This record gives sequence, structure tokens and C-alpha cells, in this order.
Amino acid sequence: MPKIAELSIIPLEYVVPDAKAYGMARGLNFRRSLSLIQVTTDDGVVGTGEASGPPAITREYLNLLRPAFVGRDVFAYEQVVTHVYNKLYHFGVQNPMTSCLGGINIALYDAIGRTLGVPVYNLLGGAHTDRIPAYASTGYLTKDPDNQLHDQLERITGQAFPAVKIKIGLSPGSDVERVRLTRKILGDQILVMVDVNGNYTCDVALESMRRLEPLGIHWMEEPLPLRDTEGFRLLRAQAPISIATGEAAYTVDDFRRLVEARGVDIVQPALPTCGGFSQGKQIAALAAQHNLRVSPHVWGGAIGLAAALHFMASLPPTPHSDHVPYPPLLEYDRGDNPLRDQLLKVPIVYERGVVRVPDGPGLGVELDMAVVERYRIR
Repeated sequence: MPKIAELSIIPLEYVVPDAKAYGMARGLNFRRSLSLIQVTTDDGVVGTGEASGPPAITREYLNLLRPAFVGRDVFAYEQVVTHVYNKLYHFGVQNPMTSCLGGINIALYDAIGRTLGVPVYNLLGGAHTDRIPAYASTGYLTKDPDNQLHDQLERITGQAFPAVKIKIGLSPGSDVERVRLTRKILGDQILVMVDVNGNYTCDVALESMRRLEPLGIHWMEEPLPLRDTEGFRLLRAQAPISIATGEAAYTVDDFRRLVEARGVDIVQPALPTCGGFSQGKQIAALAAQHNLRVSPHVWGGAIGLAAALHFMASLPPTPHSDHVPYPPLLEYDRGDNPLRDQLLKVPIVYERGVVRVPDGPGLGVELDMAVVERYRIR
């Protein structure tokens, strides 16, 4: 079997012009950055993964982890990662080391798929579909006068998105105003989700939910900071709206605490953050055991988007058989981000409600190296 000959990193960053910065209740975003992690086998096959977090920190973790992986069989990830976590016990798992390991994990799956000539979704257990329903992730907060909420919503009208998610979290009153405008522009038939990005306390989140309930909200995302497990439990016990969260969670352990507290309805693992496909499958199994829905968080680059598609295609539609009330939805970010839209030779595009799952070997995508070099951090 092929062995890992090298692990390398390509740090990428897109600097958003100050006047165009966009973000959430916690503040505006002036940069989109990520790290491409590449695995080269002794057969010369290259697999690519994506790790979230500051690239400079990811680079140092990759330097730390490289000796544990180089020379090992490409199938030995679980053996290596268990040894790493046990040996580096005092480092913990809730840090960029897990994101770096996630990038390695995705890259290894890509390399194995390319070696065997099969798509990653087959390595994950096969695909139940080749098209994933997607929602538009938009409605960002910004000071840009040409990109306010109504501008962002009008750009997606007529594109047949079955659902949309907007940012809220400034105050319950502001939340109502933003959702009312969303309904006015997009109508009453589309699913509407809202994202607080953990900016509320339990009492404020509950007030916002009660005021938004008549407007028909499908889920409220991150109403509280992830660390507030007890707050999630208390909120869900009273909430008139479903709760989704998980983008800030590392490994199945973070999800287990929330799930066992009965504090969440929809779990949202971000593969480049939580530890890659291996942790994603454990998180999905945990959700299935507790009869919860899964809808991955996708807010990075093109490789992370491709990984999410393979992951979602591999998830059985549990507990359903013929009739699925609400299929898992792919987060299709509409914020300005060339690391998502320009990084591939053949971009992953939304088409009338769905995004097709790449069906080539591995992740089924190819980097456009000219674009990669354009955004590489020197």
C-alpha cells in the first residue's frame, strides 16, 4: 500500500477591501483565510485537504505533526491520530491542532480515492444521492452602502434557493426587522434560517425566538456561545424555534456534550475545523443515535466545499426511508470569497436548488494553481 512521503501546506488569504468588509453580530470580517494541506504518497499521488484557522498557526502544528505521519501507510490515519492525541494530551483537542489534523484527514481521503480511482463518498460508505439541496448563506452585516441586506437578498431572487440564512444578533428588535425584510423580498414559501453567531445570552435568545416565531423561522443558529452547554439545554427546553450549532466545535466530544444535554436539534460539523471526515462520520453517527438532523457548516474554501458534498452524499437519510420532511441542506455561502469561487479549474456551482457532487477520483476536483499562487501568503 502507498505510504505518506510528504505533508505540505499552502497558506491562502483574500483581503477584503475595508469598505467591503462584511460579517456578523460579533464584528466585520476583513479577511478570508485557510490552509490547503497536501499529502504526497510514495507513488507520487497528491491529495489535498483544507484546514480552517490562522494559517501561521496551522503551519506550526503541521511541523509538529509531520513526523508522526511521514512513512506511515495512507490508511493508518486513525492509528496515527489516536497516538497523537494521547501523546500530546496536555495540548488538548479544542485548538488548531484538530483543524490541522482535519486538513490532513481530508487530504488522505483525497489521495486514497485518487489511488483507487473512486470518489471519496464511496470510501465513506457510498452515496445515496448525487445532488445536494443547498441554501444561500447571506444577509451579512456590513457598512457597505451598496451591499445592505436588501441588496444581498435581491441578488439571490429568482435562483430557486429552497432556503436562505441571514445574520442577526444585534438585538431582538433588529432581528425582527431583518427577518420581516427577508420575508418581504423572498416571500413566505422559502425556508428562512437566522444566525446569531453566539452573541446572545439565554434570556435574550429566548426573547428573540419568541418575537421571531410568527415569522416562521426554520432554525436559529448559534444562539449562544458553544461553551454554554447548560444554556443550550435550558433554551431548547423552552424554544419555539429549532436550534442549530456546531461550527465552533472540535471533535465528537464537543458535540456529545451538547447532544447529551439535549441542547440542539441540528448539528453542524465543519469538516476543516472538527477533524475531517473521520470525526464528521462519528458526529453524524452520534446525531443518528439521538435522532437529530445534520447540516454541515461550510464557510471556507473550495476544497472544504467539495469535502462537505462528499460527506453529505454519504449520509443515509436517517430515520427516513421514502419521505424526507427536510433533507440536509448544504450551506452555500454568497459572501465575497475567491478562495471558494475561483480556486478550482471547474468551480462547484449551484444550479436551481442543488449542487452536484463531484464524481471523479478522490474529491473529484482540481486546483487552479495560478489562482492558488495569486492568494498564497508569502
